Amino acid sequence: MMEFEQIGSEKIPTITKDEVVNLTLATLSQNKQVLIFNNSKRSSEATAQKVADALDKAILSHLTELAALAKDIRTALSVPTKQCLKLCTLVEKGVAFHHSGLTAKQRMLVERGFREGYIKVISSTPTLAAGLNLPAYKVIIKDYKRYSQRGFTDIPVLEYHQMSGRAGRPGKEDSGRAVVLAKSESEIEKLVTKYIHGKPEEILSKLAVEPTLKMYMLSLLAMDFINTEEEIKYFFSKTLYAHQYKDLQGLHRQLKKILDILKHYDFVEQEDHYFVATPLGKKVSELYLNPDTAHYFLDHLESFFKLNDQTLSRITLYSLVYLMSSSLEMRPLFSLSKLEEETYVGRAEELGGKLLVPYDPFEMDYGTFLQILKISDILVDWISEAHEDYLCEKYKLTPGELHYKIEIVDWLLFCLEELCTLRKQFFFKTVINKLRVRFKHGIREDLLPLIALKGVGRVRARQLHRAGFQSVNDLRLASFESISRVVGDSLSIKIKEQVKEHSSIAHQGLEIVEKPQSLVKRTLSGGQSVEASDDEIRMVLDADLEFEREKEERNRSLSEFF
Repeated sequence: MMEFEQIGSEKIPTITKDEVVNLTLATLSQNKQVLIFNNSKRSSEATAQKVADALDKAILSHLTELAALAKDIRTALSVPTKQCLKLCTLVEKGVAFHHSGLTAKQRMLVERGFREGYIKVISSTPTLAAGLNLPAYKVIIKDYKRYSQRGFTDIPVLEYHQMSGRAGRPGKEDSGRAVVLAKSESEIEKLVTKYIHGKPEEILSKLAVEPTLKMYMLSLLAMDFINTEEEIKYFFSKTLYAHQYKDLQGLHRQLKKILDILKHYDFVEQEDHYFVATPLGKKVSELYLNPDTAHYFLDHLESFFKLNDQTLSRITLYSLVYLMSSSLEMRPLFSLSKLEEETYVGRAEELGGKLLVPYDPFEMDYGTFLQILKISDILVDWISEAHEDYLCEKYKLTPGELHYKIEIVDWLLFCLEELCTLRKQFFFKTVINKLRVRFKHGIREDLLPLIALKGVGRVRARQLHRAGFQSVNDLRLASFESISRVVGDSLSIKIKEQVKEHSSIAHQGLEIVEKPQSLVKRTLSGGQSVEASDDEIRMVLDADLEFEREKEERNRSLSEFF
């Protein structure tokens, strides 16, 4: 005889020893979907695995669609990590986990699978409850406590409302159920009092944070939305910040302080009581870059820009990565274990005065400095072609955390490019442009010519390079068979089509484009001047056209990013 347990008003079959699994299986037997909220990424994955292990194959459906979805998740990264493979195995059973450790594409695929009804169960951290319209018939709040600096503490009432609010699908069902697990009658009474009848926490204005206030002040001035002292005071007096601050004189002093800082940064000019954003200030605002970060970059840019340098040395490259890693936009930083702390204390001593932006104990906590060194090491390892699994294992990361930081670096490098253009530092702009490509693909500099080919990722590019194909021209001159031996017939066909098309287009262009006079002559090492070849002119013209296309694409991408 099957045993049942009473959970709220429901009688649930006792199939396993885990209440969460029993609740989930009972809901699935009604052909309904379940969201399970956990307090950590590890717990989310463990719960998903328990549910998948207990599932009866008889209740599974959409197996073909689930297999296709699992394949898309597996190929979201050039080489799948252990976490990717684990998620794929679960998705094939109609179960998934969802947290910040997944890449953005993987999270999107999981959400899509749930909306379309293929995935029946998602085990998630609370982040899924905020900002996503992803309802289910039943929500199970497995953990209402979370680890913090003060130990395990209750989650906020507002967060409970966000999670339980996912229960019920408007237009599909008349009701939904939210379940929070308790171990005793006294605990139930406490949870009902706090979360059912309790008052949500007050929402605090983020303008109270000075860097945020600087950002919005500059944005309003750059748009000419407010300009005079009176307009500035009036606008901010109507904000939630002013309502909570309840001290207009103190608020006015804070606004004056912010304006003085922006003037010191040369982002704002003042004439009498009228304020306007400078061209530099407008550019910073357009880039959505925090004014503090922009000033920090500009203040140290000269350290990196040396007219006679042809490349960045390894330590200069590390310093540039460190510069980006120490910006506000890279927060939150990755935590350090005790063993890592010891490692990075030694790392700090090893670097000594080599960093072009030295550590300042008056500006930064030493622990924060060590965390920034950790992120810098991760990023340098990435563009040294370290595999995702290796990085995740070495630095205790998830693929999602790694790729999120890489996306932030790409944005910061784009901002640096724009600032270099404004300062007419075109050599440094070219160096940064190459770095952007390297960070996007996780490659060393010698693979830049090959990575531009469609279908060629970091792994294939390295295979081709090791086989002696170090440029597009090498591939153009090589036989199909020699390329096929390295990457197979299918990709070889695509490569040959691309290098042939590139040559044809370039040749047609030379017939109608006159050589720019500034490029007609070039000087050899012995001092002799010779006419530049058609190939050299073609390369310059192609690079110029490609630069304009990339610039237009970056501007569009930046707008979409925000």
